[in-house]
Amino acid sequence: MGNTQISVFRFIVEAINMVWFFALFYISIKKCFWKGEKKKRSLVIGSIFTNPYVLYFITFLIVLIGMIVGGSVLMALGVLKEDAITAETMKKFANITMLLGVVAIVYLIFLFLIAWGMSKWLKVRHPSLVIFMYLMFTVFMVLTMRSDVKDLLSDHPFWQMILNRSGDVSIFVGMTLFYFLIVKPLAKLTDRPFETSWRIFVIPPAVFCVVYATVALGILTFLNEGQLVIIDFFSILIMFLFIWAFHVIIKNINATGEAIKARDEVKTLSVEVMEALAHTIDAKDEYTKGHSVRVAKYARMIAERLGLSEMECENIYYMGLLHDIGKIGVPNEIINSTSKLTDEEYDVIKTHPVVGYDILAEIKSRPDLSIGARWHHERVDGKGYPDKKPGEGIPLQARIIAVADSYDAMTSNRSYRHYLPQEKVRSEIEQNAGTQFDPQIAKVMLAIIDEDTEYTMHE
Repeated sequence: MGNTQISVFRFIVEAINMVWFFALFYISIKKCFWKGEKKKRSLVIGSIFTNPYVLYFITFLIVLIGMIVGGSVLMALGVLKEDAITAETMKKFANITMLLGVVAIVYLIFLFLIAWGMSKWLKVRHPSLVIFMYLMFTVFMVLTMRSDVKDLLSDHPFWQMILNRSGDVSIFVGMTLFYFLIVKPLAKLTDRPFETSWRIFVIPPAVFCVVYATVALGILTFLNEGQLVIIDFFSILIMFLFIWAFHVIIKNINATGEAIKARDEVKTLSVEVMEALAHTIDAKDEYTKGHSVRVAKYARMIAERLGLSEMECENIYYMGLLHDIGKIGVPNEIINSTSKLTDEEYDVIKTHPVVGYDILAEIKSRPDLSIGARWHHERVDGKGYPDKKPGEGIPLQARIIAVADSYDAMTSNRSYRHYLPQEKVRSEIEQNAGTQFDPQIAKVMLAIIDEDTEYTMHE
């Protein structure tokens, strides 16, 4: 194959790579960050203007103009002789220019993103993903700056051409894999929040660009042909390792996100089921409509004031929702009785904590739900039921629900009375602190009452 044919083939391969680079850059930015919020013209102009190649060429021209102006000044001052500018000198200048250009482009990307507020403009949740996208395309760009190996296989021009163009083909394949293995899953990631360190995405490609520019371009004139091939080989290998590693990272983050989403959906469904069940139980008595939900809400408020963790507060809310589930076994005529209960009827009412406990204990994945059901009628003086547990022998969750339950009972309408005045409710809780109620929990409930100056916390 003649030199002319080789040159034409080289031009075609490099032109394809260049076109593919610009096309993939545009498509990737659009798929990940430009989601119908900007006009197409703005997208095209923005993608072209912020393309790493464009910024590199701008940097290259600035450095080149500086070299020409600086050389002219030095020649005018007699510091640099015209005959001193040899081909070797120009080659070194060119290498230094490329080095400065590639290093500058990395920092220009950061400066551009900061100065233009790219993440805010594109309404991106995670700015590090924008920077990561630009840096990965910068990796592809710096790898295309490889110089052809001319002397290693000078007696075999065809194989020399294959050796040189195989690098270009690898870059093409790398860009293609980058789009399908990283950009597509990355597009899903940019649609939702996730938690991970920005360093995972930003540091590896940024370090690669700087190191490659320093090693492969900065000392280009001091390397022989074989060393150039080795550097090219390992650099391209690192590129593929990047693609594989980030594909796995993004895939795992997406998988974790899907798992969290599924968990949240199950959690939401569980809460809705529990609330529906609570409403069903409360519906047995027309005067206790919404009782369980209110008790759950008050119990969570108390738990938060006590400094319990978010998970503990949620669990207490669930226990509050189901604390009266045992009433499902109490006959309606007893629950809806408008007259004073007989001792026998009251004994039936007093069975609902144990019935509720037995029902909820069957939920093996959440055995803690039964705590509130069984012991929310215990008293700290040991005179409660069903187990007459005293003081701290009563689980904390049950002590909290007991206060919330009593508060809602006093602030709700009943068949035999209207809800009590706030002063009366406060007085009852204050007087029974240390006997019926845990003193610390009663104190928290009193503080909540005092803050409710408009008395909105009632049925």
